[in-house]
Amino acid sequence: MFGVNMKVIVLSHYLFDRKMSELGLNDENVEGSNNAFISIIGTPECLEYYLDEGDTKHYFGEHPNVLNLDFDDIEDDVLYNGHHFKTMRMWQAEEAVDFIEEQIGKNVDTIFIHCRAGFSRSRAFGEFIYRYCKEHNIEFEYSDRDDYTTMLNSGVLRRLNHAYLKKHGLEENYPDELVNIPVRTINRERNREAWRLNKRVQDEKLSDN
Repeated sequence: MFGVNMKVIVLSHYLFDRKMSELGLNDENVEGSNNAFISIIGTPECLEYYLDEGDTKHYFGEHPNVLNLDFDDIEDDVLYNGHHFKTMRMWQAEEAVDFIEEQIGKNVDTIFIHCRAGFSRSRAFGEFIYRYCKEHNIEFEYSDRDDYTTMLNSGVLRRLNHAYLKKHGLEENYPDELVNIPVRTINRERNREAWRLNKRVQDEKLSDN
């Protein structure tokens, strides 16, 4: 049975860390909080060699109400300057769907979700929850960067959709559901960082020809 009157808050990594500090949450007390947390950061190669943010870490360690995911903000894997940047894997999407349904079933007060900027990977998670759980009276709150909130990573959303349909035996709907994502006001372009990375890759390919 899904919970009601729950909130989903989508934040940037910086705002997430600040919010956790304000709430006084840490690894010692997070399991006593009636909240759930989804933390998304890049893979080590992308963090170190592309973003120059090799010291980036998840705020929490492993806990039943915490899901830590490492994947890059791209729709497909990219090999760039000898470095392999990785999109969300299907096993991660399946793990995420299980986690989300479990936490909603526990009637948690809030699911906090963050990625680097709070408008691409994490926004896709928020949109997924909206699509499949909107009848359960869930309130959504996004980062204050309204100009970016529609720029979600559609590859992440597609994988979450696929994992959900597969789990619930609805795969006969799969291709149509995956291609025709009926969302509210989604601009399907990649966010700026992912777009820049893919453009650089394409430019490099052109220069090699």
